[in-house]
Amino acid sequence: MRKYIQIMMGALMLASCGGENPQANAERQLTNIERGLVTSTEPVELRSVDDVLLLNGDVMCDEALLRKLYVPCTGRVSGLRVEVGDYVSRGQVLATIHSEGAADYRKALSDADSEIRLAEREYQMRQDMLASGMSSQKEVDEARERLSIANAERQRLADVARINGFGTESNASIVAPISGYVINKNIYNDSYVSDDNNDIPAIEIADLSRVWVMAGVYESDIAKIRQGAAAKVSTMAYPDEMFPGKIDKVYSILDSQSKTMKVRICLANPDGKLKPGMFASVRVSLSNTGSQMASVPSMSVIFHEGKDYVIVMDSARYNRREVNVAHVCDGYTFVDSGLEAGERVVTKNALLFFNSECDE
Repeated sequence: MRKYIQIMMGALMLASCGGENPQANAERQLTNIERGLVTSTEPVELRSVDDVLLLNGDVMCDEALLRKLYVPCTGRVSGLRVEVGDYVSRGQVLATIHSEGAADYRKALSDADSEIRLAEREYQMRQDMLASGMSSQKEVDEARERLSIANAERQRLADVARINGFGTESNASIVAPISGYVINKNIYNDSYVSDDNNDIPAIEIADLSRVWVMAGVYESDIAKIRQGAAAKVSTMAYPDEMFPGKIDKVYSILDSQSKTMKVRICLANPDGKLKPGMFASVRVSLSNTGSQMASVPSMSVIFHEGKDYVIVMDSARYNRREVNVAHVCDGYTFVDSGLEAGERVVTKNALLFFNSECDE
């Protein structure tokens, strides 16, 4: 910069002999060089006009991928080795319940097996007696029916075992039905579960490969929201990353306290970055008509005495130019007159040029 100043000072000394106008021109050139060192420019670009609504919300589990597990019977808890935040696999045993109900099941199962054995022997005996003429067909049919009932009862007990997690011993097991993360736990080793305290989930597991963001819409913006609208979500944990999704449900009820209507944004979360409880900023696309308009970064627009201006650079000259602002969105200002695509506007320290003697 010192080199440029020395050169231009020499030009000023030479110009002083030739009158006032050459000196003024040299001073203007010197000022332009100095300004060029503290500013930057960007080209005017054609961009699609797309209005955006900003919302705040919270990341939540997708309820379709959430499982709430209850203790299947009364009893004492043991073998619990998972904590909130742990990842579990489908089929993994999470805890064991030593239960009188499980013992009763084992007895009922043993009785059913005994009944099947007796019914099979009787059915076989009736068939043999029928062949020798010592029994009737009716008695054979009755024996077959008894065997069928015994097998049905055994199958019922097997279904009960599968539902309640009864094992081969006098206990029951809590088994993970899906793979995912433990997000809540309300049982502990050596605690006793009874009918009085078994009305809340013992363990909750969530598959976080897909999540929801629940956001609030103020009453003044309700008319702008539509189901299926595209949305982008950002979080404080990943401020430079946008997660794409869409509004898949609009709740048509206002919260009496916040006076907002809830909308649900569904997001793919294959990397598990979005976690339940995170605060989220949501940008909802309201329209996408495909129309394009000249746009500049909003920082380049100067509002002065009821009018909007930009500083246009043309052949190293900086000109103040009035523009008509049509729309502001997402850090860009769209103008429908005053600029053409490809022109360069000052985006850094534009006010420095505006307040100086740039050409109008």
